[in-house]
Parts: sequence; structure tokens; C-alpha cells
Amino acid sequence: MIEIELKCELSPQLLEKVRHKIQGMEFRGTIYNHDIYYDTPTWDLLRRAVFVRVRNNQRVEFKFNEEASQEHKLAVERIFPLQTSPGELDRLNSLFTYFLPTWHPVSSFEEAITKSNLIQLASINNTREAYANEQIDLSIDHVKGLGDFLEVETQCEEGADTTQAQALLQAFVADLHVEQVKVGYVELWLHKHNSAAYQVGRYHL
Repeated sequence: MIEIELKCELSPQLLEKVRHKIQGMEFRGTIYNHDIYYDTPTWDLLRRAVFVRVRNNQRVEFKFNEEASQEHKLAVERIFPLQTSPGELDRLNSLFTYFLPTWHPVSSFEEAITKSNLIQLASINNTREAYANEQIDLSIDHVKGLGDFLEVETQCEEGADTTQAQALLQAFVADLHVEQVKVGYVELWLHKHNSAAYQVGRYHL
């Protein structure tokens, strides 16, 4: 699937407007996510806008966008259990090999950290209030050390035209008069904590 998202920073005044707007949406609960992002020591994944993270010590997630766009709004997502089956492990190794041609196949993600010298790129803690309607998933994110954010997203099949989906998100937030944050939480974290890595990434504030 392709994930299409729109993100903006929330001031206290804007947060109040958002809470009023979402009164008719279904509350899906409060979710805590701890994401640890990994890369090579020379940030080869970051340079290609490829993000590999372990979420809540339970699953490995790939997000990537091979288009030339400088905006962080479209991403293909692949998810694997941290304890992978042989078939899932083959697919995981294939993804790593595609983005890192010198990759050596591993038998677990833990082995990848040591054998293939992956390093921790960022550690992000997010308490998320999740809402949804028939077309949109909406989150109010409280990201430790970064602030509060609104994220609205929808999904399309891979290869589909995303124009209508992007227009749907823009229409949803139109009355909020928000200024979109055109990077993800990783870039915001790197901008604050690792300026050298931030500079080599594709997405910038």
C-alpha cells in the first residue's frame, strides 16, 4: 500500500480547533509508540529516503519513496514481525539488498545490527490519540521533545493515482488554515540532535 499523509504542528489554539473538528469521528484509542530507527554509519538509507525502524520491540517497518519529490507525503510501507518466519526473512533480506547492494543476508534483525553494522539513527517516543472516519485516519501526536502534531492520512493501492487522495487530505484541513510540516518526525529529531545526518537526508524544513 501507499501511505499518503499530511502533517502540521499544533499550537494550543490549533489543537482546540482540531478537537472541535473531530467530534464526529470515531476515537480508536490512545497508542504509545517507541520507534528506534536504524541506518548504516554513512547514512546510506537516509540518503535514499528509506526509513527502517523497530516499533515497540515487536516489528520491523520499512518506509520508502523512490520518487524525486522533496516532500515527505507519500511512502510505500512494508511491515515484518521482529521474530520473522523464513519466508518473511527472505523478503526482509531482499529489501535490504535492494537498497544496500553490499548487504549480507542475515537470519534475524538482531544479527543485522551486528553483522551488517546497522547503527541507531533516532529514538522517538510518541503518544498518539487515534481517530478515523470512512476515508481518513487522523492522529493527534504528542512527540517527546518535539511537540504536538496533527497527522491525517489515507492509503492507496501501489501504482494508483494519488491525486484524489492528496486532495481529500487538503480539503479536510482547509478550514484549519494549517501550514504543513513537509518532513517526518525523523527529520525533526535529526534537525535537533544530529545536524550532519539531517543535512544528507532528502527532506528538509
